[in-house]
Amino acid sequence: MPPKKLILVTGINGCWSNTLTVRTAKVASVRENNAMYGSDVEVIGADDLAYGDFSDALQVVDGVIHAAAPLIGKESPESALTSGPDPVSTGFDRGCPQYIVLRQTEKAGIKRFILASSILTVKLIGDPAPVWTEDDWVDTSREKALASNDPTFVYVSEKVLAEKAVWDFADKHPKIDVTTVNPPSFVGPFAPNFRFTDALLSQMSTNVLPYSLLSPDGKPFSPLVLTIDVRDVARATVHALTSPPSASGGRRKRKRLSLFSFLLSSPSKVGRKRLLFLPHVGSWKEAVEYITEKRPSLRDRLSQRARTEFPPAPPKGPVDNIRAAEILKLEKKFALEGKNFH
Repeated sequence: MPPKKLILVTGINGCWSNTLTVRTAKVASVRENNAMYGSDVEVIGADDLAYGDFSDALQVVDGVIHAAAPLIGKESPESALTSGPDPVSTGFDRGCPQYIVLRQTEKAGIKRFILASSILTVKLIGDPAPVWTEDDWVDTSREKALASNDPTFVYVSEKVLAEKAVWDFADKHPKIDVTTVNPPSFVGPFAPNFRFTDALLSQMSTNVLPYSLLSPDGKPFSPLVLTIDVRDVARATVHALTSPPSASGGRRKRKRLSLFSFLLSSPSKVGRKRLLFLPHVGSWKEAVEYITEKRPSLRDRLSQRARTEFPPAPPKGPVDNIRAAEILKLEKKFALEGKNFH
């Protein structure tokens, strides 16, 4: 059996980690949540990802998964967008956690960096384009986001500008292999033994989406159901740590392999690894009907607005999951049909 590798994971997420970085005030509770893993998990305090020095921790790890991310509306738009530099105007000086952690990772000589990004950097939810690809980006800037007066668009802009900063750095530093995993909203079970550190509904993260249906006046905050099971995100992220390398600088034009040729070969370089996942696309009306079928006792509690105020789902999801499945060497059934998602 190969020796275990030590992976630094930023954020309080218990799905992916060997070493977790969390805010100092939450260290004790997160250690308690992860006690069942024994010495396989170490929890350390990190209060400032934007300006902190993580060089000591990075000296002993084999790879980094950057999962920490701000929540919608937690900061003023000005503060939120100051911490996410515009690649053109600021030159990536200071203040972007994704960029700062990546820069320190590269300086420490670590070869693998995985960024937990979002499908929201690709297209806005409800965009009618029939096909979304890794070459697509939401058209935004700091100025557009501030002028929008829309907390959701500010959040999306943060994600876009931060991910672009990461890719610009990757293009200029080919010795570090960068992958971004871009999923939609997570749903699914929390990690075993997980306990909320605060009694706040916001700690449910995007599991609050189905929760919002359990009230006659409940109104989901997105027009369509774009989801993925958190266990599939965890699996994809772990596989990314051993995925084939990108081409030098990450700009090599990708070559789409047939599934047959991919399964028979082991490509040495696969181009930029901006990996999109969008396995589940539906309407809120369908979601309510499904809950009614599976839990008839909830019929009178379910959202009436979800049945009537939201658009129908498109006939087919806009993302082809096959390329991501190929690169991450996920199961053949997963790659062929996309049916091995939870």
